[in-house]
Amino acid sequence: MRRKVFVRALLTLFLTAALLFAVRFVTEKTVPAYPEALGNTLDEEKITGTYLVKTAAERDDTLTIFGSSELKTFEIPTHPANFFAGKRCGFQVNLVGRGSCQSLVHAMAVGASEESLKGKKIVLITAPQSYVEGGIAPDLFLANFSEQQMLTLLSDEDLSGETKQYLSSRVQDLIAQYNAENGTSLQTHTAAGLLSRAYAADDAAAKALLAPYAWLSKWLLDTKDLAVSARLIRAGNYTDGEAKTGPIDWEAEEAAAIETGKAQSTNNDFSMLDSYYQTYVGHRLSQMEGRDADVSYDVSPEYDDLRCLFDICKAKDIEALFVHVPVNGKWSDHTGLTPKRRQTYYENVRDLAAQYDNVTLLDLTAEENTPYFLCDTMHLGWLGWLAVDRAMEAFWNEG
Repeated sequence: MRRKVFVRALLTLFLTAALLFAVRFVTEKTVPAYPEALGNTLDEEKITGTYLVKTAAERDDTLTIFGSSELKTFEIPTHPANFFAGKRCGFQVNLVGRGSCQSLVHAMAVGASEESLKGKKIVLITAPQSYVEGGIAPDLFLANFSEQQMLTLLSDEDLSGETKQYLSSRVQDLIAQYNAENGTSLQTHTAAGLLSRAYAADDAAAKALLAPYAWLSKWLLDTKDLAVSARLIRAGNYTDGEAKTGPIDWEAEEAAAIETGKAQSTNNDFSMLDSYYQTYVGHRLSQMEGRDADVSYDVSPEYDDLRCLFDICKAKDIEALFVHVPVNGKWSDHTGLTPKRRQTYYENVRDLAAQYDNVTLLDLTAEENTPYFLCDTMHLGWLGWLAVDRAMEAFWNEG
């Protein structure tokens, strides 16, 4: 009787494995070709998977932009997806990010890119509001956390033991904070949760013991990512922007950006989009006066997360154009975030970026009071995106 049960269980396991391998084989053989226009979208699978980012990065004419909520400002004509439509300067942008994607999220995505970004150029954008005292909030991190990426980067020989331990410790801390705050037990028994705990503790025995579980989990997660990516490609919910041709007249582009900024920000004195001001600011203007008097970006885990991101780029021989975004100076004066505290934050980031010879710093902080540089309280606007576009074009074509 026991023998029959064992044989039945073994047969079931074999058939299940055979079915999964067949599904993976068929999916790999039938996945449609990667469409360039998918680079202009902000699909979640780019953030939490690996297939789409790696497939795009393997193309010789793709420039990947890792950013946050500023990437959603498609109504701004100088947004890179609009400005470089039709590979205007010889490359297709690939946008990766959404609100709450901070340095730690990008560090994991780049760390899980394997060979696809090695020796390539990328653009990194972080926002001032990321550098708050507590760093990324546990719920925001977990909304973007990818077990697949965690398992991939922990098996990557390009990354140092120190980097893996740092990432694992941060992940464990944030998961513990989330579980304590919500009474949950997320990631307690998953391969990513257990393996990151072993790396955080530098427990060699646990790492070895968990290796088969981690391999199988990664294989299953890779299969799921491949299937979801294939469905996304087939859905075709992406379009090419209106292609632009000919040499760029930067002075004319600047004049056009200012005129568009004026036309789209008519109901306020902060150079904010009319719609943004009306929805989020106008009716609460007096309430927001002085609200940031106690806010400081002097000390934050975000700085160490940014250092880890730069370390990963260095380990993978990635050249990064790092965009140092200013705050909206006039708005910050209204809310009480003083110029002195703003300058401390600016200098902290400058000093960190200067330590890496593979990082090109695009320091835009001197423009914090320039009208139309931002389009709201924090996001790049008409002139801001144009400055990034100009730097991207030079960065892509240099050496």
